Amino acid sequence: MKYANILPQHKYPWLETLYSMILDIKPTTIIEYGTEHGGTAIVMGLALKQLYEEEQHKGIVYTYDTFEKQSKGEIGSSPNYNSAITNINSYGLQEYVKVDYGDFFEFCDRPNKEFDLLYFDIDNDGEKVLEMYNGCLDNIKKGSVVIFEGGSQVRDDVEWMNSLNKVKINSIKGEVGYQLLTPNQKYSCSIIFDSKKYSL
Repeated sequence: MKYANILPQHKYPWLETLYSMILDIKPTTIIEYGTEHGGTAIVMGLALKQLYEEEQHKGIVYTYDTFEKQSKGEIGSSPNYNSAITNINSYGLQEYVKVDYGDFFEFCDRPNKEFDLLYFDIDNDGEKVLEMYNGCLDNIKKGSVVIFEGGSQVRDDVEWMNSLNKVKINSIKGEVGYQLLTPNQKYSCSIIFDSKKYSL
């Protein structure tokens, strides 16, 4: 991983795993919901930059957030549009990452969505993962891959999930068929894909 040594400082310990998945999947169109300050978009952008430099593979991350406006079910994160742009530009990733305003739930309802990989991190819980799955099932069946924050039993038991009585992500695991990419830890991530099309 060519740019692994310059990945942003982040609370998530699995950014190298995300980077590696981009190298394996080689997506052309990545959609991200939950830009916040741009950390995961930078990771995916660096992986796409490496793919272009080594294989001339052209890919782009379209990253969206509601930014200053809270969306349904958010728990008080404070994303900032200008901060995200500044952080992404500091890595020179303007041609690999595009930032815009967008609501994940409107995206899920949209017909004829096109993406190779969807990454979403919007204070995830089981209800949101299920809404994503139902909204993107046609894409998954056609070979699109979904990576999302959460999925471990420890992550399901964090304080805000319990105090707000959120639906556990593990409770819908059988329905959506996700696989955990990390150990059973607080900051975890998972993947959904068609095993007939990929052997990830």
